[in-house]
Amino acid sequence: MTRERTRPRWHIAPGDRAAARELAAQADIPPIIAQLLLLRGVNTPETAKRFLNPLLAHLEDPFLLTDLSTAVTRITRARDNGEAVLVFGDYDVDGIAATALLSRALHRFGVKRVEFSMPDRLREGYGLMPEQVEHAKAEGFALLITVDNGISSFPAAQRAQELGIDLLITDHHNIESTLPPAVAVVNPKREAPGHPLGTLCGAGVALKLSAALNGTHNDLDIAALGTVADMVPLLGENRAIVALGLKHMAKHRRVGLAKLAAASSFDLGAVTSEKIGFQLSPRLNAAGRLDDARVALDLLMTECPDRAREIAAVLDAANGERREIEKKINDEAVEELDAFFRDDQRSIVVARKEWHAGVIGIVASRLLARYHRPVIILSIDGQGMARGSARASGGFDMMAALTECRDLLVKFGGHRAAAGMTLPAKDLGAFRERFELAARAQLGTGLLVPELAVDAITAFSEIDQALLRTLERLEPFGQGNPAPLFATMAVEIEHSSVRVLKDQHVKMTLRQGGTVFSAIWYRMAERFLTESLPALVDVAFTPQFSSYSTDTPISLLIRDIRPSEA
Repeated sequence: MTRERTRPRWHIAPGDRAAARELAAQADIPPIIAQLLLLRGVNTPETAKRFLNPLLAHLEDPFLLTDLSTAVTRITRARDNGEAVLVFGDYDVDGIAATALLSRALHRFGVKRVEFSMPDRLREGYGLMPEQVEHAKAEGFALLITVDNGISSFPAAQRAQELGIDLLITDHHNIESTLPPAVAVVNPKREAPGHPLGTLCGAGVALKLSAALNGTHNDLDIAALGTVADMVPLLGENRAIVALGLKHMAKHRRVGLAKLAAASSFDLGAVTSEKIGFQLSPRLNAAGRLDDARVALDLLMTECPDRAREIAAVLDAANGERREIEKKINDEAVEELDAFFRDDQRSIVVARKEWHAGVIGIVASRLLARYHRPVIILSIDGQGMARGSARASGGFDMMAALTECRDLLVKFGGHRAAAGMTLPAKDLGAFRERFELAARAQLGTGLLVPELAVDAITAFSEIDQALLRTLERLEPFGQGNPAPLFATMAVEIEHSSVRVLKDQHVKMTLRQGGTVFSAIWYRMAERFLTESLPALVDVAFTPQFSSYSTDTPISLLIRDIRPSEA
C-alpha cells in the first residue's frame, strides 16, 4: 500500500506594512524587498545595504577565529624550514573544495612540497584515522592539516603526537566535550554564539586560513562552491562569500567548473547558487559516492581544458549512475516502510545489506521529505558492520539523539541536521529502539506535519518581470535565505494542460482571472494524481523566469497546492 504524503501546514508570515515602508524609505529600496528583508532579520538601513550589496570589504578578519594565528605561525615555520605539508580533506563537495583551496593557498604562500589526501568513502569512511597518520609519517610529512574533518579524530591525533608529526585541525563540525590534541584547532564551533564567523563550512574555514596566510581572499569561487553545497546559512559572512564567489566564478570561468557546467547543460557565466546546488554539486559528489573523490579534486586543480573536459564527462556519467542506484534504494526503502510505518513513531531507521553506502545519505534526505521525521538509513557490509547516514529538520538535534545511543556506536559525527555513524549490525534492533526513545524525547507525541513558510500573499496580476528583477536583489538564495515564497488564493487548474514528466513531476497551467502562468510541481506526480482537489485551489509558489516553458516568460515553481479557503 502506498502511503499518502502529509499535506504541509502553511504558515503565512504576518506583514508589518509600517515597518516595511519605513525601512524601504530609509534604505531606498522597494517595499516588497523591505518586507522580505524584515522576515530574514534584516531590520536597519545599514544591514539592508550590506545584505543587498556584498563587498570584499565586508569579509571579516580571519584572525577572529581562535587558534588561527597559531596555525599561521606553524605553517610559516614549515615554509621557512622546507618541511613537507599534507592536506587531509573529506570526500564531499565541501571537503573537496576546502582541500583544493588550502592546497592552492599553501603553494601561493611558498610551501615547497604540498600534497593532499582524502579517505575512500566505502573502504575507509569519514575522518582521519591512525593508519593515515602513520602513512603520512612514512612519506616524510612533518605537518598534517585537516580540512572539513578532524574534530572527532581523537585516536589519529594521539597517534600524531606519538609519531612526532604536527597536526593542525580545521573543521566546522560539532565539538565533543574536549578537543583532540593538536598544535591548533580552528573551528567556528569554538566561538561564542553570534560570532561573525560562527557558521562557516569547511571551505569557509580554509578560505579564512588562506586569507591569513596570503593577505587576500583568493579562490572565492571554490569557497562559494563548498559553502552552497554544505547548506550552511547564506547570511552574514557566508552570504558575502557566495555572492562574491558567484561573480568570480562567472567572470573568470575556472576551466574545471566551466567544463562541468557544460556537461550539466548550462553556461558558467549564468551560474547561480541553485545551479551549484542542483547541477554542479551532485556531479562533484558522485565521484566520492561511487568511487574516488580525488577525481573531483583533480577537476578543481587542473588548468588543462582537455583534462577538465575528460573529468567532467566522467563525473556526469557517475552522476547518472548514482541517480539510478539512488532511485532503486529509495523505492525499496519506501516499499519496506509503507509495510510497517505508523504515524505515532517519531523516527525511521532502515537497513539492508545490498544498499550502496555512498548513496544512502541522499535517500535519507528523500525519506525525510516524505515522512517528516528524523531518518537513518544504513548499509550492512560483509563484515557485519552497519554504516549509516542520518538526516533531520525542524530543529531536531541529530547529534544529541545519537549521543544518547553512543554506547551502541563504534563512531559517529556530524551536526544537528546531518550525521554519519557506524555500529555492529547485530545491535541494530537495540539502536532502533534507543534512537526512537531519543527522538520521542525531542519531538513529543503530537502529529508531525511539515511547515511551509509563506512570505506574502499576492495576486497573479502583481507578478511581472519588474517584480522578478527586484527579487533578484535578494540572491544568492539558500539556507537561511530561501527564494521568496508567495501564496495566491482561488486559482483554477486547467486540467487539459496537466502533463506528468518522467513519472515524477507535474506540469500544468494555472489561471486567476485573466492572468495565466505555466507551473511545475517537482516530485509530486503521485500526490497530485491521487489527491482530490476542488475547482479552486490555493497555490504556494516561487515565481521565476521560465526555463522550461515556451508559453510565458515567467513560470511558477510550485511548493504546495491545497483546496482553496478563499
